[in-house]
Amino acid sequence: MAIQLFSAVIYLPIIVICMIISQIYFERYWESFQGNKLANCGLVAAITITYFIQEFCLLQLSLLNINEVAFMQVVSVTMVFRNSKNKLWWGLLAITPIFANAVEVLLGIESISTWWIWLGESAIFLLVCGVLVQWKGISIRIRYPLAILSLSLVGIISLGIENNFTVVTVAAATLGLMIILFFESRRYESEIRNEEKIKLLQRESERDDLTGLLNYRALSQGISALTEDRDIHSIVIGGLDIDHFKRINDTYGHFVGNEVLNYFSTVFRKKIHEAFPDHGYVYRFGGEEFTIVVSNHSIEEVYALLQTIEKQFSEQPIVTKEGVKITINFSCSLTNHLNGELLDLTLKRADKMLYSVKNNGRGWIVIDHHSTPEENVAVN
Repeated sequence: MAIQLFSAVIYLPIIVICMIISQIYFERYWESFQGNKLANCGLVAAITITYFIQEFCLLQLSLLNINEVAFMQVVSVTMVFRNSKNKLWWGLLAITPIFANAVEVLLGIESISTWWIWLGESAIFLLVCGVLVQWKGISIRIRYPLAILSLSLVGIISLGIENNFTVVTVAAATLGLMIILFFESRRYESEIRNEEKIKLLQRESERDDLTGLLNYRALSQGISALTEDRDIHSIVIGGLDIDHFKRINDTYGHFVGNEVLNYFSTVFRKKIHEAFPDHGYVYRFGGEEFTIVVSNHSIEEVYALLQTIEKQFSEQPIVTKEGVKITINFSCSLTNHLNGELLDLTLKRADKMLYSVKNNGRGWIVIDHHSTPEENVAVN
């Protein structure tokens, strides 16, 4: 009896937890191949075959250790709540009770006359999970335990129908499922915390340490995302450079230079975001060089905003912590990102235009109307 209780409450639940973890890694590997149809089909087949092998092993172990099928739906229920949009898991959830009972019939344990119980279990699990998945008013941390509790309730009802109430079978349907629920909930919370840490590290890796602006890595990813978005019909890219910034550093020191960079970044980011909400971004390209990206707005609109910002800088000098007043001027080049064009080519074109401005007195905004380096219109 003690060994059977151990199997029902500890041994089999640990095996189920290991099965869940293996399927999670399978699914993540599968998601990385979503763009490859052949690999996608192969991984779907691998996940399905692995799942039924797991279920068959779990069924055998359950019968061998406690003489009762236990925990058969836990893996599919858990995976449905992890990724409710994945139709594969819904299909596996529906077919699992039928599969388990069909194996029992083949083993001579179950009578095929109870087929209506199999279909009933399948329908109940689908209905309960469907309702709980769509019930967005409460957290998944509550909905998932409710689904596991429903498995416990159905399990107890099935034991009653089969007149198979024993200490071991009731313990498996209650304590065993609670053990799985406890460890899976802890694992899920740990997974969420780790994902949040990873996202935080990714965000930090895309930010410039000094100004807090997005960096070149974020620029490359941002342009790729915009070019793949069908709702984006135009992308304007601008290269900016603070005029005579080296002179500021040499005259007042690097701490003052950093103040100027921060002030310039704060003002520019605020103005771009206010003028082009959800469509305007500012990046620090390096040193005193910056890049702006504006989508779904004309190059003329961006130019008009830059004139306003330039006027603000000339009329409102920055006052440093030491009380020094410094007037900021900048040079800028604007060009359109062409369809199918590599980001580096667009940036090189903007950089070449900006270099031309710096060689011709600085303080200019150059517009490339035709998106070719030879046909530029310079405006002061």
